Amino acid sequence: MTWIFAFLAGLVAALGLQPYNLWGCSLVAVAGWLALLRQTQKTWQIFALSWLFAFGFFWLGLDWIATSFTHQAAMPSWLGWVAVPLLSCYLACYISLFTLPLRFLCLSFRRGEKRVDSFQSSDGIGDGADSEDIDAIPSRLFPVENDAAVAREGTMKSRFFAGSAAFWSVPVFNISLSQIPLWRLTLALAGCLTWGEWIKSWVFTGFPWSPLGAIWLNILPIAHIARWIGSYGLSALVVIAAGIGLSCYDGIKLAIEKRQARQAIRSLLPAFWMALPFLGWALVDGHDIHWQKAERPPAHVVIVQPNIPQDEKYDLRYKSRHDAIFEKLSGKGDPHHPRLILWPEDAVQSYLEEEPLARAALSRLLGKNDLLLTGGDALIPDNSGHIASVRNSLFVLDAKGDILDRYDKAHLVPFGEYMPFRKWAAYVGLGRLVAGDIEFTEGAQPESLDLVPFGLVGIQICYEIVFSGRVVDRTHRPDFIFNLSNDSWFGRSGPPQHLAQARLRAIEEGLPIARATSTGISAVIDAEGRILQFLPENTEGRLLAVMPKALQPTFFARYGNLISVLFATALLLIALFGRIKLR
Repeated sequence: MTWIFAFLAGLVAALGLQPYNLWGCSLVAVAGWLALLRQTQKTWQIFALSWLFAFGFFWLGLDWIATSFTHQAAMPSWLGWVAVPLLSCYLACYISLFTLPLRFLCLSFRRGEKRVDSFQSSDGIGDGADSEDIDAIPSRLFPVENDAAVAREGTMKSRFFAGSAAFWSVPVFNISLSQIPLWRLTLALAGCLTWGEWIKSWVFTGFPWSPLGAIWLNILPIAHIARWIGSYGLSALVVIAAGIGLSCYDGIKLAIEKRQARQAIRSLLPAFWMALPFLGWALVDGHDIHWQKAERPPAHVVIVQPNIPQDEKYDLRYKSRHDAIFEKLSGKGDPHHPRLILWPEDAVQSYLEEEPLARAALSRLLGKNDLLLTGGDALIPDNSGHIASVRNSLFVLDAKGDILDRYDKAHLVPFGEYMPFRKWAAYVGLGRLVAGDIEFTEGAQPESLDLVPFGLVGIQICYEIVFSGRVVDRTHRPDFIFNLSNDSWFGRSGPPQHLAQARLRAIEEGLPIARATSTGISAVIDAEGRILQFLPENTEGRLLAVMPKALQPTFFARYGNLISVLFATALLLIALFGRIKLR
């Protein structure tokens, strides 16, 4: 039953994500994960419990991926329901592998140190390994062998397995985690989880979708801590909050069942110390805000959401109707009031650089001083002039029909815009989700486009916005970010989760964000992560907005995920070597 509970706890933890927003369920589930880990006695049990928890979390949190398979013909749609658990299996490995260092908490036991707090198992055991066992560790880990013994041992392979068996049989590694004070286990798990999420964000191009810390968007004052420690650091705070709740439960249980009020109060002191950062931040939140001095007037934007279903998007029979929708929603220009018109990803099916007539048609929608930012494809020729690849791009057009600038998407969607291990995948009949035979290639890096008179605009196309610390050109900090996307692939839970990722980037970077999507959710987000305006899913409409001010560069904006990694490392070091004396 323990294994089933771990899986169910992961499912419940995902309920704190959008669109469910049941953040309390996530805290209870993570507290359950902690409680299960406390009962483990073997390293493989830590790995298995954490893997099952993470598997459940990702399975429910990524269920939208299955819907994307219904919008393509290259593969059967039922394969989506196979892809979700397979991807969840892979992603869960990052979390479970990075919980293995919890076993090294046992090494923090000092000889003769007695654990008097109730952050132990209810049976009261937990005074640590015997001094004799600890003294024996060096010889057990590094056994001394003479030449004759080595000769008798045989091959290097047998010596390796023998050494491994000796390593994991050291008494200190077989101590139950129930004997570790809960505050140590909590801080260590918080640090391990942060490390795991950060590694998951860049290995094999990364997949950082919906970190556990996204649940704090339901409590914005806590979410604002991302300005300092990033969204992966917020995930650590989820574990710490769950540990505080579990320790309170332990204290109350001790007071009621054993009538040891004094011991119960003493047991809550570490929880109080862990809660101090939350209490302190509640007092200072908002006082750390410093608005960036604007060098230009705020941009007036028109965000267009055409609500064109994915199944109609590339059907030429609907082209005239789609053009009419864009024309109606873009409105009429006024030469005295320049507008920045924002269309979604892949809004234009023509190759704008190759088709002047298409550019001329779009220019007629613009006022004299308007600019249009729209998604489309750019053809990339090889040295011989033949089309070698395509790039998912954003084009900047003026009222004359000229392309003033172009941004190429720098982080493509694996299995969507490109196929990893393409030859092997084709051999078994797999293809990418985006239609077409020409391979997509990535652009260089995030860019800020200087769009007079609207200011510097950072561009993030679709999936790029989910990469914490990698959305801004730090040498040319923009006035705001434009995130264009086509979320009509993403089913029910994908669009609100994508919006949540954009809100986290706004908080981290201290920058407002404008989102234009095909079917929702389009929005204007301020630099504090608040949604000022939005259009719900499956709604045709537009947003007329003045872009809010940016903050001065936040601590995270200056140093990026280096801060998250240092924060996680500090938690691990405190868990290993820190001491809390209870009197």
